[in-house]
Amino acid sequence: MNRLQTTFSIEGFQRQIHSAPVPVIVHFWAPWCGLCRLIDPLLDQLEQSLPQRLQVLKINADEHFALSRHFQLTTLPTLLFFERGELVQRFDPALVKGDFRQALQQVLCRSFPSLLAAESRS
Repeated sequence: MNRLQTTFSIEGFQRQIHSAPVPVIVHFWAPWCGLCRLIDPLLDQLEQSLPQRLQVLKINADEHFALSRHFQLTTLPTLLFFERGELVQRFDPALVKGDFRQALQQVLCRSFPSLLAAESRS
């Protein structure tokens, strides 16, 4: 999973998302967030299962407060799904009741249907 080590301006973040050649999941997290640590392995596994077809960015919401405020985060973790530079889905796992993995799979199907169709063909 990619980890942003530098502080991005909102414009710099948007440039990076727009220049990504593949769909991007942005995972806003914080060190004190237990659910964030539970989600990390799932996102790592997802990114590894779709090499070269999906990018996962992990952003510490406390260290990147301008981005947190820009996206109006109310819970952590928050996942933002971008395709071709556009936000296509927002997912707040803390609000999920029931099976998180199943909820994430449903969000992926809605957000990136072509990506998952390509996965099923390989």
